[in-house]
Amino acid sequence: MSIEFRSLAVGPLQTNCYLLWDNSTRKSAIIDPGGNRDDIVSIASSLELDVEWILLTHGHFDHTFFAGDLARLYSARIGMHTSDVPMLSDGLGIAAMYYDDMSEYVAFSPTDLLAQGSILQLGESDIRVLHTPGHSQGGLCFVTDAGVFCGDTIFCESIGRTDFPGGSFSDLMHSIKSKILTMDDAVNLYPGHGPSTTVGNERLYNPYIR
Repeated sequence: MSIEFRSLAVGPLQTNCYLLWDNSTRKSAIIDPGGNRDDIVSIASSLELDVEWILLTHGHFDHTFFAGDLARLYSARIGMHTSDVPMLSDGLGIAAMYYDDMSEYVAFSPTDLLAQGSILQLGESDIRVLHTPGHSQGGLCFVTDAGVFCGDTIFCESIGRTDFPGGSFSDLMHSIKSKILTMDDAVNLYPGHGPSTTVGNERLYNPYIR
C-alpha cells in the first residue's frame, strides 16, 4: 500500500482530520483540518511529511477552520469543490459560536477547484476525487489505495445530515448508492466523524441503505 495515514479528532465537533502521505516520497495531504492546529503540525513534523495539499471534503467550518493557516505555513495548495466555496465566508458567524479565538482563522480561497474524476498526484500515489453532493452541494470523497476519505457523506451505520442549507436527502442517497456502494465490500471508509467502517458493513447494517 503506497498511501499511509494518521487520523486525529479535532475542533469543537470532534471532526476527523487525516494526514495522508505517499510512503515512498513523504509527500503529504491534510484532509479537513478543522481544529487542533498545533497537533496537526506536530504530527506532520514528527513524521517528516512534506505537506503539499490541504483537501476539504466540504465547506463546513468544522472541516475547514485551519485550512488557510496551514496552507500558508506549508505553501500548500487547497482543493475543494466550487459549490461549497460560498460557505467559507457565510459560515463564519456560526463558527464564532464554537471557536474561542476567531483571530486564529486565516481567510482563504481554494487554489484548485476539484470535481468528479479529478486525479491528484501525491508523490508516486494518486488520489481520485468523487463528487458526492447531499450533505452539502460540494461534498467530495477522496479515494486512495488505503480507502475512501468520505467526509460527512456516510458514517459508520449512518449518513450525513441533510437539513443544513444546500443539503438534500435524495442527492445524498444517490451519491452513496452510485459512488460508494458500487465499490468492493472490503473497501475501508474513513468518515468525517466517528469510527471507520467498510462498504460491506454499510451495505449490511446501515439503516438508511437497507
